Amino acid sequence: MREEQAVLRTLCGWAQESAAVRGMVLTSSRVVPGSAIDFLSDYDIELYVSNLAPFAANDDWLTFMGPIMVRWPYQPRATVREGWITRLVLFQDGVRVDFQITADLHVSADAYRNGGRVLVDKDNLFAHLREPSYTEYLVKKPTAERYEELVHEFWWDAIYVPKYLWRKELPFAKYMLDHVLRHNFLYPMIEWYLGTITDWTANPGLWGKRFKHYLDQETWWQLEATFAGADLGESWQAFFALLDLFSRLAREVAGHVGFTYPARLEDDVREYCLWISRQ
Repeated sequence: MREEQAVLRTLCGWAQESAAVRGMVLTSSRVVPGSAIDFLSDYDIELYVSNLAPFAANDDWLTFMGPIMVRWPYQPRATVREGWITRLVLFQDGVRVDFQITADLHVSADAYRNGGRVLVDKDNLFAHLREPSYTEYLVKKPTAERYEELVHEFWWDAIYVPKYLWRKELPFAKYMLDHVLRHNFLYPMIEWYLGTITDWTANPGLWGKRFKHYLDQETWWQLEATFAGADLGESWQAFFALLDLFSRLAREVAGHVGFTYPARLEDDVREYCLWISRQ
């Protein structure tokens, strides 16, 4: 696999020679201080071009980086921002480059407040950029309304897991446990908890990929206990472990920011779930 400097040389050489490319910026983990970089880390590249049509038509322009293994989306299209085309590309040698491409050459001063390394700038597009603050992805303190909504909806969705575990309908039970409860409720609560113990300076990454960096060992073990395989008994245990962890962290967040935790609601839903498990 090519080393970083070799990849950047190839990218910069192509951009300099391409008349359509007016600017190129490296973003994300490779420019944010403290980020862990390894051989699987991709290159997040934002391209500013004079004409978007050739990039929207096909992927012929990507040949400069070498043979392609797989790409997403299958056809060039916008996926993140209107006016930008997404091309996420894994090349045969294992190098991955995530391109976001736009023909909008009006770059705001705060465009790279979370960091950006200008690699190519033919028209002084980036001369007015402000210094990055690296705060865009920090955990944000919830409002009382958002906290209350998340907690109440968690305890509503919790009732589905025992229902479908009791019926031995594993796919739906796992969907509710591992997708809905975990990603929609537990992970945001963990993020808020991390905010309270770091004075809202934590950056846990997408879907909790850096949770282990912040959590104490006991809390990390509690999180591990919420994962289970296909065994129904293990899934019951993981479900109640997830309830325990959510409850503990939600109460700690409430105490830290001055919210009220609905303890009676939890007691009633827990008793209902336990009742189903005993049937």
